[in-house]
Amino acid sequence: MEDLTKQPDFGYLAELVTARRIVAPGASCLAESRPSLALIESGIVMRYSLLEDGRRQIEGLLYPGDLCGLCESVIGGRGSYYEAVTALEISLLDPADARLRNCSGEHPAEHLLWLLAREVVLLSQWIASVGQRNAPEGIAWFIHHVWQRAEEAGMILRSTAPFPFSQQVVADVLGLSLVHTNKTMRRLSEEGLFRISRGRVQVPSHAQLRQAAAL
Repeated sequence: MEDLTKQPDFGYLAELVTARRIVAPGASCLAESRPSLALIESGIVMRYSLLEDGRRQIEGLLYPGDLCGLCESVIGGRGSYYEAVTALEISLLDPADARLRNCSGEHPAEHLLWLLAREVVLLSQWIASVGQRNAPEGIAWFIHHVWQRAEEAGMILRSTAPFPFSQQVVADVLGLSLVHTNKTMRRLSEEGLFRISRGRVQVPSHAQLRQAAAL
């Protein structure tokens, strides 16, 4: 069995692609009528749950190399919603393809287990932020998370990370009101914790950001 502490090489997924799509910002990434699985080639996606009255809880961000619809394709049924935050390029996969679940081939099903385990680890921090971090800690944590994910995806440019998120998105991540989010983000920015401009964020001191986020 391969070492699952290291990220597997998912290059072979290119052989399983059934179609490619361009998705506009704000559009759904997956068809709701049937189980779907998509590999993000470029762009950023948010995953969220939706209540009947329209309120939403954002559960995570997905970056290039991540799979949309993984949990739903494994267990079936309606799970989370996936919405493009930026323009996307995605590759569609057939969740019923036996090669994705092959336990004896060169690319075993443990690769899907690795991705599912990573989702659980990332989700644990989201839960901690919603349930325990106060507003300044939560916002600092979100900025840190966005930077970390962008760095993993090779999206850091001139010491800035993509930040295409409205304050409403930040509020929906942390369960805060929009007014409280606006005031807190403005205060943290004035204190020099981060700078957001033209859809990108700069962090002068990552040590201070982690400390502010209670990390």
